[in-house]
Amino acid sequence: MNRRVIFSIVIMLTAWGAVASAQSLAECIATAREHNIGMQVADLQVQRARRMEGSYFEMERTELSLSQDPTSGGSPDNALTLSQEIDFPTVYGKRRKLLKAETQVEESRLQLTESELTRDVSAAYSKLLYWQHVEALLCQNDSVLGEFVRTADIRYKNGETNRLELMNARQMKAENGIRLREAHDETMAAQIELQQLMNTSETIVATDNYLCVQPADDAWSFAATPQGQLLESEQVRSERELGYIRQGFTPSLNVGLRHQLVISGINPYDVDRSRFDKGNWMGFEVGVTFPLFYGSQKARQSAAKLDVEIARTKRELAERKSGSELLIAKNAVESARLSYDYYQSEGFPAAREMRHLSRIEYGAGEITYLEYMQNLSSALAVEMAGAKATDALNQAVIKLNFIKGR
Repeated sequence: MNRRVIFSIVIMLTAWGAVASAQSLAECIATAREHNIGMQVADLQVQRARRMEGSYFEMERTELSLSQDPTSGGSPDNALTLSQEIDFPTVYGKRRKLLKAETQVEESRLQLTESELTRDVSAAYSKLLYWQHVEALLCQNDSVLGEFVRTADIRYKNGETNRLELMNARQMKAENGIRLREAHDETMAAQIELQQLMNTSETIVATDNYLCVQPADDAWSFAATPQGQLLESEQVRSERELGYIRQGFTPSLNVGLRHQLVISGINPYDVDRSRFDKGNWMGFEVGVTFPLFYGSQKARQSAAKLDVEIARTKRELAERKSGSELLIAKNAVESARLSYDYYQSEGFPAAREMRHLSRIEYGAGEITYLEYMQNLSSALAVEMAGAKATDALNQAVIKLNFIKGR
C-alpha cells in the first residue's frame, strides 16, 4: 500500500474524530508486549513464583510455654520451655528444587503467551492490511465509476446514448458504495481487534508492505519452541514434586530447651521452695518423629508417579501433533505462495492494463459502455482476489512461524 493511500486513511480517521496512529507490524508487536493485559498477568505470575522460592526453608512454628505447678515445687514442670520441630535436611533441598521448577514453568508460560500474542497481533495486522487494501481498491473504483456516471450523463443529454447506460452507471456506483461501506466497517473491526491486543485507544493504520511476514527457515525442534519448553518444564516440575513427596517418609527432628523458673509471686499453697535459691535448673530434649502409618503417604506418592507419566505423555502427544501441523502449514504456505506469485507477476499487471485501456477505448468510442463496465468489473475482481491471496499467504506464514516457535 503506497504512502498516499496511508496518508488519506489517517486524514479521514482524524476528520472523524479518531486518534489515528500509523504503525508498522514490529511497532504493534512491541506495544502489545508492553501493554497487553495477558502479558502483564503472565509476568506477575513469574514474579510471584520467584518470590515463593524464598519460602523453601519453612519450619513449623516455634513453641514457647511457661508452666507453674505449685504442688510439685521446683520440678521441671515449673519451667520455661522452648521447642522446635525441624524437617529432615533433605526436605528443604527438595522443596527448593520444586519451587525453582515452578518458576521455570511460569517463565515458559510467559514465553508461550508472548509467542501467542505475536501470532495474534500479526494475524490481526495482516487482516487490517487486507481490508485497508480492499477499501483503497473500492475507493479507486468509486472514483472511476463517478467519472463514468458524469460521462454517461453528458452523453445522455447530448443524445449520444440512451437512458439505460446512465441508469446502469448510477446503479454500479451505488452498489460499489455499499461494498465500500462494508469494507470500511471491516477495517474498523480489524482496527478494534488490534487495539484490544495492544491495549490502546489509538486507531491503528497499518503501514507495512502488503507481504508483512516471511516464513522462517526449515530447521525445527519441538523442544526449542515455547510450547515444547512449557511442557518440558511441567514434566520437570512433576518429577521434582515426586521427589519432594517421597520426603514424607523421612523422619523429623524435635529439639527442646527447658529452663527451671520459680515464680515466687505465684504460690497459692505456700509451698516452701527456698532450697532452689542457689540456682535454676536447665534441661534439654532431642527427639525424632517418623511416620508409623504411611498409607496416605504411599497413595500421594503413587499419584505423583502418575503425574510424571501424564506430563511425559502430554509432551509426546503435543510433539507428534505439532509435527503434523507443521507439515500441513508448510503445504498451506506453498499453495498460498503459488496464488500470490501469480497475482503479483500476471494478475495485478493485467488488471491495471485492463483498466487503463478500457478507459481510453471507451473515451474514444471504440467499446460500448457494457464492455467498459465488464472490463472494470473483471479488473476489480482480479485485484480483490489478489488481495485475498496475499492475506491468505500472510496468515499461512504466521501460523507456520508460530508452530516453529518464531
